[in-house]
Amino acid sequence: MNRLVMLTVLWLYATLSLAAEIPGVVRVCMEKNTPATSSVQSIELRARDRSGYEQVLEANTYWKRGADKHSSILMHFNEPVDIRGARFLIIENIPQNDMYMYMPGLFKVRKITSKRISSSILGTDFSYEDYERLHGVFTNMRAEQYPDEVLDGRPVYVINSYPEGDSGYEKIKTYIDIETCVALRTELFENGHQLRKMLTVKPDDIKKEGDIYVPRTLLMRDLRDKTETRMLIQEIKTDVVLEDDLFDPAQLKQKKAPVIPTD
Repeated sequence: MNRLVMLTVLWLYATLSLAAEIPGVVRVCMEKNTPATSSVQSIELRARDRSGYEQVLEANTYWKRGADKHSSILMHFNEPVDIRGARFLIIENIPQNDMYMYMPGLFKVRKITSKRISSSILGTDFSYEDYERLHGVFTNMRAEQYPDEVLDGRPVYVINSYPEGDSGYEKIKTYIDIETCVALRTELFENGHQLRKMLTVKPDDIKKEGDIYVPRTLLMRDLRDKTETRMLIQEIKTDVVLEDDLFDPAQLKQKKAPVIPTD
């Protein structure tokens, strides 16, 4: 499992991250679709506004699980030129994660407060909170399983999760393909039971890489603002060596992100 595995395998783990409340059969799916220690990914984000204008961002992301089982994630932007070198860091903590943003134009590291977790990351449809969930470091939820359904012709598990604290959502509904353990649809509801965003994966985009079934493309749509961001995974390596100081907030200005290792 040292070639392509997809970033979004971790979305399922994230949206259902309160392990004590996850049904056993779903927990097994999550565990077998998660890298053991680390991953490095090359991704492309295509963010389209309601007029149809599309902005393309390129980034490398680095994820590492520490000896304490807590995770750290660094997102390092390479394109476009005006944000090249921007970095977004998440450090998993209890009861609340620490998040930092570095913009090279300002030459300043800024801590993301709980009031800003619903804000967009550099104009995409992924908020800071969404990105936490994408990497499985958001754990303040209770979850419950509902009767299985059929989605896009495929039997799926149905799980409702209920975030607490400063979340921008009151409910997250996830449809998990029983055959591949990939989340085919994730619905994110704001207060008042309003469906705000939807993350989808087409079954045809799910490929088997090694022992894992993974999606190659995801689509996040903001139903209120009528915008969307398509995430494409160019390359990923799992269980590679990543130094701890890569995830040190004090190093965000100086630390150069490592390149994705090649065979």
